[in-house]
Amino acid sequence: LSATINVSGDKASLMAAAGIAESEYAYVDYIISRESGWRPGARNSSSGAYGLCQSLPASKMASVGGDYLTNPVTQLRWCSGYAAGRYGGWQGAYNAWLVQHWW
Repeated sequence: LSATINVSGDKASLMAAAGIAESEYAYVDYIISRESGWRPGARNSSSGAYGLCQSLPASKMASVGGDYLTNPVTQLRWCSGYAAGRYGGWQGAYNAWLVQHWW
């Protein structure tokens, strides 16, 4: 992933609060920017996927916090667990996204 990708301070502070390693910020930013445009309330009108990383259903994210519908840090914590469980981490999720254009 290009080192020229700039992650804004607000995004970086959210990722830090969610416990995401700084070395993974560019991967996270790439995926989240495309999935939701960094809008915690983003909803896919056709599938119903919700949140920063488009969880389907949204209630999956409740496993990390009751405020999952509105709190981007809670959503990012869930997203990280998803990335780790399905792809071995954010870099793996990024690599999959490049091929599939979804994750």
